[in-house]
Amino acid sequence: MKHLMLLLVLVATWQAACADTEVVRTDHLRSRVVAKTTAAVPGQSLQVGLWLEHDPHWHTYWKNPGDSGLPTKITVSLAGVSTNRIDWPVPDRFDLGTIVNYGYGGIALLPVTVSIPESVRGQSSVTLDVKAGWLICESECIPGEANYSLTLPVAATAADDDRWSSAFEWAAARQPEVVSSRASYRIEGNDVIVRFEGASWPSDLAAWQLFPAVQQLLANAATGRWQRVSQGWEFRQQLSEYFDEAPAEAELLLTNQGRGLQLIAHLDDSAAALPISGESTDSVSSWHNLLPALLMAFAGGLVLNLMPCVFPVLFIKALGIAQAGGDRALLVRHGAIYAAGVVVSFLAIAALLLGLRAGGSALGWGFQLQQPWFVVAMTVLFFLMALSFAGVLELGGRLAGVGQHLTEGHSDRSAFFTGVLACVVASPCTAPFMGSAIGFALSQPTWWALPVFASLGLGMAAPMLVLTAVPALTRYLPKPGAWMQRLRELLAFPLLLTVAWLLWVFGQQTSTTGMAGLLAALIALGFALWLFHQARGVVKTSAALVTRVAAVVVLAGAAYAVVSGVAQSEAKAQSPSANVEAGIEAWSGQRLRELRESGQPVFVNMTAAWCITCLANEKVALSSAAVKQAMQRAGIVYLKGDWTRQDPDISRYLESFGRNGVPLYVFYPAAGGEPVVLPQLLTAQVVTDALTAP
Repeated sequence: MKHLMLLLVLVATWQAACADTEVVRTDHLRSRVVAKTTAAVPGQSLQVGLWLEHDPHWHTYWKNPGDSGLPTKITVSLAGVSTNRIDWPVPDRFDLGTIVNYGYGGIALLPVTVSIPESVRGQSSVTLDVKAGWLICESECIPGEANYSLTLPVAATAADDDRWSSAFEWAAARQPEVVSSRASYRIEGNDVIVRFEGASWPSDLAAWQLFPAVQQLLANAATGRWQRVSQGWEFRQQLSEYFDEAPAEAELLLTNQGRGLQLIAHLDDSAAALPISGESTDSVSSWHNLLPALLMAFAGGLVLNLMPCVFPVLFIKALGIAQAGGDRALLVRHGAIYAAGVVVSFLAIAALLLGLRAGGSALGWGFQLQQPWFVVAMTVLFFLMALSFAGVLELGGRLAGVGQHLTEGHSDRSAFFTGVLACVVASPCTAPFMGSAIGFALSQPTWWALPVFASLGLGMAAPMLVLTAVPALTRYLPKPGAWMQRLRELLAFPLLLTVAWLLWVFGQQTSTTGMAGLLAALIALGFALWLFHQARGVVKTSAALVTRVAAVVVLAGAAYAVVSGVAQSEAKAQSPSANVEAGIEAWSGQRLRELRESGQPVFVNMTAAWCITCLANEKVALSSAAVKQAMQRAGIVYLKGDWTRQDPDISRYLESFGRNGVPLYVFYPAAGGEPVVLPQLLTAQVVTDALTAP
């Protein structure tokens, strides 16, 4: 009898010892897998947990780690069935300078609930295989992982294991309460606004902290602000700089002294982002912010006149004003018509852009040139303009009236379409001041955005408006004469250089074969126009018909070459080239996050092949020996994003800085410093000063 009692005691002791695993020691962490009860009951749930003991000042992570880190992962397998769903306790917040993390320090337990199948009934024991992985951090981060094997006896009933009761009680006390009260959120400018409706929320809700369970939604280091509104509360916090896409449902956690409320906030994409009546909140859509945007847009429009694609057209038109003289009222009318052409064109582009963005497209200024068809159209247009300027082809007033005098018969049409043409050829350019203004406009409702684009058009039209309104200013322009024709012919060559640049852009979008095909199409177009010209001088009707048919055949061949080139662009878009210049990495949001988390300094260049300002900055500043040496000495990683073709990730990155076009230059200092946005026009000195600033 004594021997039997001793055997029973030994079995009970063995069973209790098997209800947990051996402690696994890894860098700055002791871990083991434990069970809440002393046995597994068939057909019932069993709660096991990953028990963690962190070294002082070290921590592991919650399911949303915050600004850096990785969530802990646990997989429990039993009889061929596995689960990895962790019943996450309310985490703690760890502030490390400008970095905020969510996770656990000290002693913590992450519970996982496992279903014990009926099929184990009759067995003496079951074994759970557990695999866990984590990242443990202080000022440095160390990944860790371990495998555990937990064996439990099978019994009809099970009691709590007193050794781990306090750990499971801690986890149970920090389990958030799931609430069904209505909550919604919206993106308003650079803020996320969460609205808590109804009266069922705690009366001291302003004392609670809000943790997002989804990453890249809130700027974790920013301070949130609570405010009472009609029928509830609102919480406002800055949008994350890594914001990618607004989920239809965002899981949120409200915490207060270890207590948690878990809820789902639904995206309210119908809200017009206007302040609620009676609120004193600062709204992005306010006259205080709109006026600077209007002024910046106007200044950006003025600078657009100096862009190399636009300047020849406007200079010829300005000389036409000087040559015309005469009726002042007529000049004023033509100036107003020209301005109307510019403003209407900018508003048309704005309406298209806003409409596409409302439909879910991530587009920005210059989006037209991301389409090979538009590049082809621009190339043909500039080629025809160059032929007209050179005197090879007389296009007359039907093609934007380029170079026609304001006092000629069709000059109203000429003035209007010169304005249209000026807007079209300015589309590749983002002048200083334009980026912030357009970024503001595209983050606002339509009735706030359109005035900004109208101001941009007025800025571009302003010089011509002034010249026509004050004809006395034309005395400062050169006197009309035969030299004007020679100058017009000379200005054909900048336009031909623009054609060469557009051919290169098309080659970047397609291939060298596509570029060669477009070049051949331009030559064929010139030949066809020559044939049409010859047909007019042929007396015999049959000969004229043959000449015209030949011209049509040539044009068809040119069109086929262009279609083939555009088709190639689609294939290239599906498999983009991985070629990147030496010392430069291709930008991606993931790569930027990795570098930021490791504390490395990063320089980001957002560019496009069709952006003249971008190419000039790279040639003048970014490719200079001084800048390269400064980057090398500081260990700066250079990331380059190519927006030549539509890229939603780059579009969202631009929007995070209030921009909707390239160029954008951002320097991230070492050790997680705040990003520094550089000017849109660069010099080597400007870049090196930014990179070496203390």
